[in-house]
Amino acid sequence: MSAFFNSVFTSVSSAASALLTPEFWAVQWPLWKMSILTCASILVFRICYRSFILKLTTHLKERYHYDYIDSFAKAFNHPIQAFLWILAFYSFIVLSPLSPFSQHPAFDKILRSSLIICLIGGVYNLCDAGHGLIMQLLKRSNQHIDETIGELISALAHMLCIMLGVVMVAKEWDYDITAFIASLGIGAMAIAFAAKDSLANVFGSIIIITERPFVVGDWISANNVEGIVEKVSFRSTCIRTFYQELVYVPNNLLSNTSIINYTQRQKYRIQFLLGVTYSTTREQLQNVCQQIRQLCEQMDDIYNEGFDVNFFEFGDSSLNIRIVCYAKVPENTQNYALKNSMYHKIRERFNLEVMRILEENGVSCAFPSRSIYFETPIPEAVKEK
Repeated sequence: MSAFFNSVFTSVSSAASALLTPEFWAVQWPLWKMSILTCASILVFRICYRSFILKLTTHLKERYHYDYIDSFAKAFNHPIQAFLWILAFYSFIVLSPLSPFSQHPAFDKILRSSLIICLIGGVYNLCDAGHGLIMQLLKRSNQHIDETIGELISALAHMLCIMLGVVMVAKEWDYDITAFIASLGIGAMAIAFAAKDSLANVFGSIIIITERPFVVGDWISANNVEGIVEKVSFRSTCIRTFYQELVYVPNNLLSNTSIINYTQRQKYRIQFLLGVTYSTTREQLQNVCQQIRQLCEQMDDIYNEGFDVNFFEFGDSSLNIRIVCYAKVPENTQNYALKNSMYHKIRERFNLEVMRILEENGVSCAFPSRSIYFETPIPEAVKEK
């Protein structure tokens, strides 16, 4: 470092002695002119950038609702203006006849380091406001999650920006960053061992966010808990059960268990065994099965495909008819309560129609019964009693 400052001091001294001679200014005027014009052009471009480009982004946002353009413009506004100042000064020195300065390798490193710092600064500002930008991205991907997740993502992005900027600038100045990277690795391992369970929940939440097995408002069943998802955080998922209890399930468990999402059902299944008495004749049983099939084909609230109606088995006390069909529940609503209410109404109408078919054919539903036979005749006295 001392050698660098000594070389800079020597260059400044030689340049100052050269500047004091009138011949230097007279002979080198074309180079001075070029450096001044280039510097002025860059500064004029900076003024045009502030006056027109920023107003253009605001106009695009208001007219086409491009929120992302406005967010990027605000994040990179100050870094770009600062880099234009540095570029103007660099052009003035490099194109001027100050050869000790222009030929010094430190100037190229300064320019590249400034560019890196300005780019990292723009990304840092984007992550800073990025809380809002990240939440917009998550909402547009149908992930209505707690704002604390956006804040944590923003904080992690800030840390990554700072570390990346330090590493890149150090590399430009030929500093050995191997020890720094190794220390980061050792520190990360220590943190990972100390907070193993917490990190498992964090990775579980990332899996939930990326794969989206459910969103806030869905009716799910997982880990012996069934209810409505109210909130998803980095540690746990809050589920409101149908008994109005709040259950916080760690995301690590949710990412490693089966999840049933009832809200995403495309069809609502109706399935049951219809038991009729053994006194039912074969013709009556055939007529009942055929009319129930026609009901599934003609009823507006039932899908006319995928149904199954058959005489299934001889039960202990009934002849069992297996009925399987699917109810038409509108898919344009995400309200689970409304869907369930409509499903139960459709099932009620279907059951009433099945009862009507049984009544028209003179068939009765069976109930569990048992007949007892005595091998020894019962005495008359016992019968009288």
